Amino acid sequence: MKFSSTTGKPFHQKGLTMLIVVLILVLGSLAYYLTNLSVEGIQLHRAKTAAQSLKQAKEALLAYAVAYSDLGFPGEFGFLPCPDYNNGLSEGLEDNGNCGATGISKLGFIPWRTLGIAPLKDSSGVCLLYAVSGEYKNDEFAPSHKALMLNEDTNGMFQVVDSTNNPVIGINPDERLVAIIFAAGEALPGQTRNVVAGTLCNSEYLNISAYLDNIGLIDNSSLQGVADTLDTFLHARDGSDQLANPFNDRFVTISRRELWDAVISRPDFSANADSVMRREAQALAMCLAAYGNNSGNRKLPRPAAIDFAGGDYRVDGNYNDSAATRYLGRFPHTIDDSDIALGINAPGSAQSILFDKGFCNSLMVAGGPDINFDTGAKAEGYMLWKNWKDHFFYAVSDYYAPSAAADTGAPGCNGDGTNCIRVNATEYAAVVIYAGSRVGVTTRNEPLPLAGDADTKNNLANYIEVTNATGDGKGDYTPTASSNDSLFCITDTDPLQVVSCP
Repeated sequence: MKFSSTTGKPFHQKGLTMLIVVLILVLGSLAYYLTNLSVEGIQLHRAKTAAQSLKQAKEALLAYAVAYSDLGFPGEFGFLPCPDYNNGLSEGLEDNGNCGATGISKLGFIPWRTLGIAPLKDSSGVCLLYAVSGEYKNDEFAPSHKALMLNEDTNGMFQVVDSTNNPVIGINPDERLVAIIFAAGEALPGQTRNVVAGTLCNSEYLNISAYLDNIGLIDNSSLQGVADTLDTFLHARDGSDQLANPFNDRFVTISRRELWDAVISRPDFSANADSVMRREAQALAMCLAAYGNNSGNRKLPRPAAIDFAGGDYRVDGNYNDSAATRYLGRFPHTIDDSDIALGINAPGSAQSILFDKGFCNSLMVAGGPDINFDTGAKAEGYMLWKNWKDHFFYAVSDYYAPSAAADTGAPGCNGDGTNCIRVNATEYAAVVIYAGSRVGVTTRNEPLPLAGDADTKNNLANYIEVTNATGDGKGDYTPTASSNDSLFCITDTDPLQVVSCP
């Protein structure tokens, strides 16, 4: 008994020791596994959170652009807020009034408070950053810095490039981006970030390079700072933060088409008989009719040119009538040549701007309030024309073109198409056309030498679809089957009146 109990004790201790070793190995392996699982889980969670933040920021910016006209800017659509780069305003507010001159793109932090959302952050706990193309930025405290014209054909100024600086997004002008939202990620070697006490974003506003990357010829943290000039950005990919020259900026983009598809989807924009753009086209025709009815011989002004010959389509004053543009062109802003042609019959000849002659300030258009084109007051009707002026066309009949000839009474058209334009076989004094969204592969690019953009706004076929716009005061302006244009005609009557046509 003693022998067996004595000799059995070493075996019992040996077995217990082996069990402890096994448990240590198992627990060690489990701890290692759980540690790795925790790190991977945290990284996955952070990446998911950053992606959600980027998505939410993009949705908020698009909502802002859609609602812009309802935020105290009637007649204006599609603008985006300035970034927040902290000029003394509360954190998260756009820094408008200090957002750069006209056409200069801006970069800063997402203006989350302006957008009415929480301070959205990336995987490192830093707030998202944001760049906006110069033409698209809001600047209510410095309105002279806003775009001279912003509509669905206004191209962005941003491209996404690969690591060799070749563009991969935004190769064609109308495919360029209007805004980019960045998740900067963890600080890379060479980036020193100082947490600012008391801030929600933990960010240094004047040190963007501490967040966004500089990779050779591509600097995500700095813009050109020149109007109508392209800026390029590089997006991180898996493993790019481990390269010899690492980069880890991830971002989502807003294209021109995405933004304007959202704006145009507004039910009041262009989809019904009382839409904003149809009412505007009708009011413009009424403004012209008022000119004729206030003249001494019922004559109408000439249109502005279609082709500005390299000139800037964004400038109001370039929409000037001319003796060389006799019957067909864009809706005119300045009509001094027409006033001269009418002589003593010209109404309000002391004022050369059509909208400011006094009879285009309270036009009663069904479906909404009166429309006012007063430029000095920046009335809603004028602001809408100002931003969409390249979309409005006007053709005047040969008989109603400006001259000093005496009024022979109505009708003035011969009835056989020899001295008046036609729409659906009916002769009219004039027609105003709102050119809807582009059809097919047409382009409408502003001539911007710094961006390398050639003029494609100079081609009437890129805008309207009608039967035979001859431009001689006798053409057929009946819309084709593919047309998405809105037409309002001025009748061959005394007084001149406006009707929807067809």
